[in-house]
Amino acid sequence: MKDKDAAIIFELVLIGFQVLIWVSLLVLAVFGYGWLRLDGLKQWSTELSVALVGVAYMFGLIFDKAVGALPYSWIIGGGALTRTGDLPSPLLMRMEILAKKPEVYEILEKRINQHRLVRSTVFNLALISLSALVFFVAQTGFTVRLSVVFLFLSAVFLCVTLFTGRRSAETLNFELFHAYKAINAPAHDDAGGEDSPSSSKDRAA
Repeated sequence: MKDKDAAIIFELVLIGFQVLIWVSLLVLAVFGYGWLRLDGLKQWSTELSVALVGVAYMFGLIFDKAVGALPYSWIIGGGALTRTGDLPSPLLMRMEILAKKPEVYEILEKRINQHRLVRSTVFNLALISLSALVFFVAQTGFTVRLSVVFLFLSAVFLCVTLFTGRRSAETLNFELFHAYKAINAPAHDDAGGEDSPSSSKDRAA
């Protein structure tokens, strides 16, 4: 397995564990935690750990795709970036960069993966705060101070998501456009050089 593939899998597993945290909090808020019997699970700890990693990977993949498919995903750095000028769509530019300069594509891909990890992490932190609020209200009762704290944390994480996501998306878009132009610049120059002799002959005629 390549290092790049291992890094992507690790990032998705990490995102999946974040999803499992707030999903578990919601489940415990609805059903309580009296039915949990952790002592009987010790003998299955190895098998459960492997299964948990697999479930985390699945959740991470689904959550990452879901966030990227939001209607306003460009605000949080999703894939729905608009075209700029006469340039093709970002997806077509990435495919052309992959075909012409795979090493440049790998650098851009690392930046995109890092951005997706940060975006999903901050998004999950907001959901964890809301889920923790629901859990404590359902299991321990409503308190104004606790509710204010968790609502404040959730609002902070959502604001950070919108700010960092949009700025990161703009930076990625900027790097993608300039990499595309730099890769295609020599071809344009060669084309101009080939046309110049014929144009000079026409002028001489």
